[in-house]
Amino acid sequence: MPAISASIPILAGAESFRFDAPGDTACVLTHGFTGSAHEVRYLGQHLADSGITARGVLLAGHGTKPEEMARHRYQEWIADVERGLDELLDEGKQRVFLCGLSMGGTLSLNVAARRRHDPRIAGVIALAAPLRLVDWRLSFLPVARLALRWHSWGKPDIRDQSQWERHVAYRRFHVRALSQLLLLLQETRRLVKQVHQPLLVIHGRQDNTVAPFNADLIVSQVASKHRKLVWLENCYHVVTLDYDSEQVHQEVTDFIREHA
Repeated sequence: MPAISASIPILAGAESFRFDAPGDTACVLTHGFTGSAHEVRYLGQHLADSGITARGVLLAGHGTKPEEMARHRYQEWIADVERGLDELLDEGKQRVFLCGLSMGGTLSLNVAARRRHDPRIAGVIALAAPLRLVDWRLSFLPVARLALRWHSWGKPDIRDQSQWERHVAYRRFHVRALSQLLLLLQETRRLVKQVHQPLLVIHGRQDNTVAPFNADLIVSQVASKHRKLVWLENCYHVVTLDYDSEQVHQEVTDFIREHA
């Protein structure tokens, strides 16, 4: 099933992307819940400038209008990442990394576990990714689905106000979409122990959306022999667009070069 219907216009800047570079090393980049490929585009450009082909995925229901997001299931988001991965593998890329922001990081871990027997998947990078969400309101989700259909984001999840204003993402979401996110987290918690590829986890200590304990949880749960955790000091949740973005770009690039 295609991620985006051709009849629904894509928001300017939300589009999927492909930045090619010489060689057979590549990276699949996946954005977060309610976000768009805009969130990982600058990282993709940096990777391509560093000699690493970057394929940015736009997940089903994202980058158009919030109503579309409520129509899709989390299995479609997994399939979107796998399509981006297979595109690169089918072209003969020999070392492909999975990298995602927020829910995109969760999806990257999920797909890495599913494809654990493919030696061409060279590593996984989780940026501000959740395995568990901490919010007392989640326990009331079954009731909320009956009484409250829409929820709006609260405070900005980017500390740099100029980037927050340019952020191409939904400002509200349907609770049905949140239910799908929770199902994805549940499934990924079961699978994450099967992730054995080299792992890089990056998380902001001031993340106001995904609690920082998730970074330690991911590192402690995977079976990866090589794992690295990097803490950021001057950003909120969308680490690829915030004040520490240059550090993120360099950490990701160095990790890929080390394990390619």
